[in-house]
Amino acid sequence: MENRKLTASAVMQMLSERSFKKLRQIFKDIEVADLSEILSELEIVPCIVLFRLIPKDRRPEVFSYLPFEHQARLLDHLPDIVSASLLNQMEPVDRTQLLQNLPYEIREKLILKLHPEEMQITWQMLSYKPHVVGRLMSPEFFSIPSGMTVHDALAAIRWNGCHTPEHLLNQIFVVDHQGKLMGHVNLSSLVLADPSTILVDDLMDSNFVTLLVSDDRRRAVDVFRKYDRPYIPVLNSEAMMIGVVEAEDVFDVAEEEATYDIQAFGGQTSLEDSYFQTSVIRLIRKRGSWLCAVFILSMLSVAILHSMFENIEGLGLLLMFMPMVLSTGGMAGSQSAALTMRGLAVREIESGDIWRLLGRELLVGLGLGLGMGLIGFGYAHYLEKLDVNFSLMISVMVLSTVLLGILLGSALPFAMRRLRLDPAIASAPVIATFVDILGLLIFMLMTWLWAYGIVMVSP
Repeated sequence: MENRKLTASAVMQMLSERSFKKLRQIFKDIEVADLSEILSELEIVPCIVLFRLIPKDRRPEVFSYLPFEHQARLLDHLPDIVSASLLNQMEPVDRTQLLQNLPYEIREKLILKLHPEEMQITWQMLSYKPHVVGRLMSPEFFSIPSGMTVHDALAAIRWNGCHTPEHLLNQIFVVDHQGKLMGHVNLSSLVLADPSTILVDDLMDSNFVTLLVSDDRRRAVDVFRKYDRPYIPVLNSEAMMIGVVEAEDVFDVAEEEATYDIQAFGGQTSLEDSYFQTSVIRLIRKRGSWLCAVFILSMLSVAILHSMFENIEGLGLLLMFMPMVLSTGGMAGSQSAALTMRGLAVREIESGDIWRLLGRELLVGLGLGLGMGLIGFGYAHYLEKLDVNFSLMISVMVLSTVLLGILLGSALPFAMRRLRLDPAIASAPVIATFVDILGLLIFMLMTWLWAYGIVMVSP
């Protein structure tokens, strides 16, 4: 079986057949990111069994790619010696991001398992504020003192470079006797230069870009976007170099910020985990607060219309509630569309996930629709003093419109992709227009049922 075609179901099949030798060989050759993606789709018990089949030297990297929920559960179930080994071998940035999301008691217990040097690094990084560059900084970098010859610099790299990740040796930082950054020199320049006569200072580039350890991480995103560097040195308040920030860690921040903006634009609180790793209850809570605020605000339109037409009754009274019903359905649809489009863009949601997604969104729609329907009933019956049956009809309209809006907002991006169009076409105005049409159809159906006496209400 080719590794690129490996799926979670295929792995589970081999596990059930106890093909441990075959799995070990696959886990030895497969890309780390692909293996982490497979493990993240499995329940915790088979995940633990499979994790033990991964070569020991690959475990820390695979672990760092896993979602936070899987990382936390693995640490809880793995033996102490295994979890301690994982934490000690993780990159400082990945370890900090894991620990900062854990409860304090668990975090402190895990930190105490670290080697003294790693423990000191971890406490130092956790001492910085959550959204500053210090939390993204890796203290692993290679520097040489100013005034050193090329020969001595190459000797220092050979003897001490093994403690620094290879990709961070492409640029060697030059510091003065106080540790203040003076510039950097390319490794290729050192290799090609005359080792005995040329000083590092002669090859050094004094034009460099830096970040302060206290800078907001959004500034780091802007700096990397502007200068396109693989990593940038980090300085403290005294201009001493204390670490580097790598582009891959800043890209994660950029994705988080973009996700927050997309979900906020869609009218919901940002999700910490991916869509399918977030429970339905949590989705309802995250989206319900904004939807409830919009629903309550839209009641002003009903109040304004009622104040202008105090003696209105019958069909006219029902029409007054249409802006409230339609705006809520449009908002609910926009929320679903934003989540779906973002999931498709970052491949958290695949084209084959449509029925799984619609099933979850159906539950979310029922939860939100029932909640909004209850609020609508309370407003119509207790504040507007309308009949119970009439208020129930308003609730049914709210529930139906919210549910249809959510299902439409979830399905339309898939339809756009199926038609080879950009899913972003299914934007908020398009969703709102479709929801308005469906809402009016629901309104016409309810009025038809009312007119023919199938639904008996009297405002």
